[in-house]
Amino acid sequence: MIMDNEKVEIKIQSRFEYYIDVIKKKLIKPIFGILILLGVLYIGFYLLLFLLVFFGIKYFIDNLKR
Repeated sequence: MIMDNEKVEIKIQSRFEYYIDVIKKKLIKPIFGILILLGVLYIGFYLLLFLLVFFGIKYFIDNLKR
């Protein structure tokens, strides 16, 4: 007969602790995800703007040399 040695852990906590855990899982993680996404988009758009200005100036200078 094979017996599995599986253990079940029971966490005893107050309602306040339970609600804090639910808030952490349901609110804080998605908010951090959205903030990271917005930060990446913000930085990306500024890099794109910098590249557009740089190549625009380069194009303008090349046209002046001709």
